[in-house]
Amino acid sequence: MPAIKLARVAGFCFGVQRAVDLTTQARREIDGRMTTLGMLVHNPQVIARLQESGIESAPALESIPEGTVVLSAHGVAPGTLAEARARGLNVVDVTCPFVTRAHRCAQQLVEQGFQLIVLGDPGHTEVKGILGAVNGQAVLVQSAEQVRGLKLSRRVGIVSQTTQRAETFAAVVAEVSRTAFEVRAFNTICNATDELQEAAVELAQQADVVIVVGGRKSANTRRLRDLCAAQGVPAYHVETAEEIEDSWWKDVKTVGVTAGASTPDWLIEEVVRRLNGGSLPEGMQIRHPDERTRAKFFG
Repeated sequence: MPAIKLARVAGFCFGVQRAVDLTTQARREIDGRMTTLGMLVHNPQVIARLQESGIESAPALESIPEGTVVLSAHGVAPGTLAEARARGLNVVDVTCPFVTRAHRCAQQLVEQGFQLIVLGDPGHTEVKGILGAVNGQAVLVQSAEQVRGLKLSRRVGIVSQTTQRAETFAAVVAEVSRTAFEVRAFNTICNATDELQEAAVELAQQADVVIVVGGRKSANTRRLRDLCAAQGVPAYHVETAEEIEDSWWKDVKTVGVTAGASTPDWLIEEVVRRLNGGSLPEGMQIRHPDERTRAKFFG
């Protein structure tokens, strides 16, 4: 049986923990129908548990005729919030404060007359919210290479989806700086993203194979897998322990385990049990990213 090594930090980030806690608290305190607008967080197993407690999910406000709507951790455009209230829905907003900061930074840059560039994944809920916060007055890019094809103004502002890689953001800023006269960049990547990615790289350098636990739709989880694979070791992305194949860890000395920011402890523990003959290693402890922010909000 191989040794199992957990990443230095893994799993739930502050924003996801806060969103889940606030939503479950709201369910206890508010009667009637409760529905999340889209996925509260990008993890289907967490969503399933919320459904068991009577919290539904809907893709659009038009599908929520009454009751309470919960806005996801990834945030929404201001117009969506206004529409929800106009429809007479009770609103519980659990948007991550780091996402809210990205909205404010984007709005500030547009108000000050900067051409706005947003680094992010097309179609991602968070990115839709950032673009909505500035009424679409922005150009979305995924890489520095895409910047080269743009016609830039003299004054350019840059913000990022909170779960992007710091290296990619720095490359975009550098590329913009080659052309624009005045560049103002807000680093809106959250601390947890940096911590998870740094810990994943460290783990991959110490393991023979890495298993990354998280939802298929979780962008930050996919990036963790890519980062681990870039270190030259086999890296597998799974949602649950049942997806693990014995051939992945046969004849290896060390299996590394990490998890995306939307992955709860119980899913990580199930994976570890699968690798460890059904039990948790003695003394195993899952540490989460951004403990300082957690302490400030959760005590």
